[in-house]
Amino acid sequence: MKDIEQKAITTFQNNLLVLSEKYPEVFKKVDILSQAIENGSYKERYALEYKNGYFDVADTVSGEWLYGSSSVEAAKKAASEINYQKDQGVIETFYNYNFTDEAVQYANKENPTTSKFVLIAPVVSFATKLLPKTTTMKQIFKFIFFGVGLGLHLETIHDKIHSYMYLIIEDNLELFRLSLFVTDYTKIANESELYFAIMEDDTGLKNAFEGFYHNSFIRNNYLKYYIFYPEYRQKIAQIQNFIVTQSSNTYLQDRLLLKNIKTIKTIKKRYNFFDITKRYKNTIFNEKPIVLIAAGPSLGKNIQWLKKNTPFVTIVALFMTSIILEKHGIKPDIVVHVDEQSNPVKNTLSKMQSTSFFDSSLFFLSPSVDMELFLSITSKENIFLVEDRTNYRFNKGKLEAYSVGEIGYALSLIFGAKEIYLLGLDLALDSKTKQTHSTGHLSSKGKNEVKDATSSENVSLRGSEFLVKGNFLDKVPTTPLFDVSIFKVNDFTHTFKQENQTIFNLSDGAYFENTVPKRAKETDLQIFKKKSTSYTEKLRVFCDKNSSDKMDKDEKEAFFERKKDTKNKKEIVLNFSKQRYPSMEQFSSAFTKVAAECILAHHKNTGELAQIFIIYLENTGGYIGDFFNTTKIENPKKHIKQFQKIITLQFLKIIDKYMEIFKEDKVE
Repeated sequence: MKDIEQKAITTFQNNLLVLSEKYPEVFKKVDILSQAIENGSYKERYALEYKNGYFDVADTVSGEWLYGSSSVEAAKKAASEINYQKDQGVIETFYNYNFTDEAVQYANKENPTTSKFVLIAPVVSFATKLLPKTTTMKQIFKFIFFGVGLGLHLETIHDKIHSYMYLIIEDNLELFRLSLFVTDYTKIANESELYFAIMEDDTGLKNAFEGFYHNSFIRNNYLKYYIFYPEYRQKIAQIQNFIVTQSSNTYLQDRLLLKNIKTIKTIKKRYNFFDITKRYKNTIFNEKPIVLIAAGPSLGKNIQWLKKNTPFVTIVALFMTSIILEKHGIKPDIVVHVDEQSNPVKNTLSKMQSTSFFDSSLFFLSPSVDMELFLSITSKENIFLVEDRTNYRFNKGKLEAYSVGEIGYALSLIFGAKEIYLLGLDLALDSKTKQTHSTGHLSSKGKNEVKDATSSENVSLRGSEFLVKGNFLDKVPTTPLFDVSIFKVNDFTHTFKQENQTIFNLSDGAYFENTVPKRAKETDLQIFKKKSTSYTEKLRVFCDKNSSDKMDKDEKEAFFERKKDTKNKKEIVLNFSKQRYPSMEQFSSAFTKVAAECILAHHKNTGELAQIFIIYLENTGGYIGDFFNTTKIENPKKHIKQFQKIITLQFLKIIDKYMEIFKEDKVE
């Protein structure tokens, strides 16, 4: 028995050493718990016991055992359940698209900015025909453990599959600590990459998963897993939520390509770019509180309150609220829009009575916004640009978010107003009607169009529903797409909020960190003086003073470095296309090298094309990885040649389309 105890202590010490060296955050949690146990400030609930040749854990509160039988045999059984099938024990990270031959032919001829499917369909169609889910994997590259227990199954499963990478999820820190006495994590850590989510909240789990997910993303198509605790099955829905809300799924390569092209065209037209790298204090924005207007259900409920208070505040409104605001005669001081797609602009403008409604408004736009909106604004002097996702005017800064709501919020913070009121930034469904937006908004959806995200392993961006902390209610329903926006709002708060700023959330939707819930009907903003007739002009002068319409020297040099990098990437892809690869291993190695070059930004502040490739490969790389990782492909040389041709064509379409930004070398 002493030998067993000594072995357990040695295992624990060795595990602590590897945690301290490679996973310091996990080590810190375990160390704090160990100290608390030693000094008596924490009373252990679980007791590790050795009986009949195996370890088990007794719950001192319930009197139950964690295993109740041999933990060694349980670990062996767990390993026996793991196989290399693609249709068993996997989380799929892709949508099950089914493209016809006609759709692929159309895609091969079409402009890559037309649709996300133009570049995706040829790869997906080839892979799904050749590699149905009935085929098996050669190797399990990524594996998720939902629950550790004493961790013995981690060892037995690793000994069987030798996966390259593991995500280890355990909510109970005390049980995880006990596993360090029993399981040799050092062996697994030396042979594989480990990602831990130990006693993490949703954000911590998301961060751990994203590290795991983005590392070697071409191996993502089928994520194998094992569930130790049956109740952890609901975490699969969480993981699916994380997957569908990845930027590669919410904002695909077609849109980023289009955004880049439109951005450069607008830069050449010499519009002012507002400097968001500064932290503004004691400005015109201190005179009036900002009310940020978004299109959530709370806007419609409080429209009369807004109308009454408009003369006393600075209204910062999202462009897509314009139809509602015009109907009620609420003129915004600042309008914000970032979407590069044409239809939202055209549809909104077509439903308005007159664009003269905007005559006294300033516009903060992404340079990629459809030019029709630019031309509908009476004065070029009233337009100020802020980049999102692209970085050509990098010395003026950029904002990156999932939707315009977060961009409007970030700008409100950057402007430096002491008080900011959020209205319609619900980022949640109406608890009764399940509406996504106020009535009258073009994107509003009703209660029959969403489903419970926790009841299925299939989660969609807009069509699934789950609960989050509410601003006024304990819980409110939201969607995966809204949820990532909530995360981004909180991130912008941490990044931009100044100590003297107070943010009041008037919406019925989600709670935001470091904001004060407040009912609109209990908020009187008429204590401030009415806006003067010159107020808009003062705002414009302030914005103009902190803007410029010309690229500086560094920005110009970086622009031409992009041109060199793009040509270099094209040469690498063309060279790849001309080679012949007699074996799957050689083809895999060559593709890995060319992909690595395409996702690499060789110079500072020039990563737009690399990011387009990253997004594209995160959507298609799993299929390519599956091609390399499928057993018993007949006549591989034939398929290698065909797949090489398909991949090369898509890569060149991306590069050639991106090269449109260099058609006119003159940039200012």
